[in-house]
Amino acid sequence: MTPKYRDEVNKLLAGLDDDENKQKRKPETELPPSPEPLREIHFIFVREEEEEDTQDIVDSYASDLDTAPFTTKPAPQPASNVAIGVWLFGLLVPLFCIAVQLYFMVNPFTVTVTLAARSQQVSLQGTLQLGRVVNPITLSQSQTVQTTGKGHQDAKQATGSITFYNGQATQVTVPAGTTLTGNSGEQIVTDQDANIPAESQAIPPTLGQATVPAHAVTPGSRGNIAVGDINQPCCTTAIKAINTTSFIGGQDERNFQTVAPSDITNTAAPLKTTLDQSMQDTLTGQLKSGEALGSPHCTPAITADHQAGQEATQVKVTVSETCSAVAYTSQELTSKVTQLLTSQVTKKLGAGYSLLENPQITVTGTTTARQVTLSFTSVSTWVYALSSAQQQHIKAIIAGKNTQKALRLLLALPGIESASLQWSGFGDATRIPKNLNTIHLMIVYGL
Repeated sequence: MTPKYRDEVNKLLAGLDDDENKQKRKPETELPPSPEPLREIHFIFVREEEEEDTQDIVDSYASDLDTAPFTTKPAPQPASNVAIGVWLFGLLVPLFCIAVQLYFMVNPFTVTVTLAARSQQVSLQGTLQLGRVVNPITLSQSQTVQTTGKGHQDAKQATGSITFYNGQATQVTVPAGTTLTGNSGEQIVTDQDANIPAESQAIPPTLGQATVPAHAVTPGSRGNIAVGDINQPCCTTAIKAINTTSFIGGQDERNFQTVAPSDITNTAAPLKTTLDQSMQDTLTGQLKSGEALGSPHCTPAITADHQAGQEATQVKVTVSETCSAVAYTSQELTSKVTQLLTSQVTKKLGAGYSLLENPQITVTGTTTARQVTLSFTSVSTWVYALSSAQQQHIKAIIAGKNTQKALRLLLALPGIESASLQWSGFGDATRIPKNLNTIHLMIVYGL
């Protein structure tokens, strides 16, 4: 209470004391006043945030004293608030207990056991008597292209022969290098001596003759003289020279196109690619439902209407193939390969391993000599499998064990690479629960 309020209250109490003293000093002859019930005065002191006017407070208390009846005024009691608090506390306690029980029912104390099972990749190569031969097919394709080869021809002298006739009674020799000029103006030179026998003395007489090789003096096609271009007397009396055959081989200098080897190979390569695709589609068209086609055996042939190096401006290239193939049933192949793998895995890894998925099988070759045979390679993944009964057995052997012992037991199981524990809920994380329903197994496979 502030000093200001304390002074006002003290004044009020002092005034009450003066009134009481005056009543005591009245004469004894006066009748005493009627007894009045005692009045009980309560003072309430309130701390307010803002200071109020002191006189207003005093007036308020005085007004209450003047108007209040002379009866005992009971003080307010907090009993109702306490009762409500007790009632709420009694209600919340069971609700809290129910909530805790529901939480443990929804989130029980469980352990998840993660087991990494062993996995093994197995490769296998082998052969199987499987399949049938489809009908052989021959296909061909052609294409004509411009040649790219370059050729050069030097000028060349024409060659032929000269026959000399002798009308003399004696032998005559015409030396090599004798030059003769034909009617075309081309000059021809003999290449060797011509020993012409004498005319025979028979009746009628027969002229002696000798034929020697000769060539044109000037290189070029002009030296290719026709028969009889040279038909003239020569050298001495009664000697005549005639070319009884035409001269050939004379050629002019020139450049020309030829067939390059690449013209044939470069044209054949895309033809063969297109032909292979057409062949594959044609052979596939002979398959039955569920069949697959092995790699075809093909005999290719490449031909051209001009050989490499020949003079030509164009060349036509033809590619042909005759192919045969083997058709087989994919399902039957997978089944037989799986049987071989199962036998191999059982011997190599032991029992308990299962095939994770169908093996990857590649047919590497086929033969049809006596019977159809497929060569293959396969790759497959095998994992150690735990049946439902085995999983229940694992739960039973670790139930109630401490974590270290449980892990030792798990790692001692065949086919288990590693083990780990993960807890959920509230409980003793150093021991496996005894309730098998709260033990969860998770099997993982490392591929």
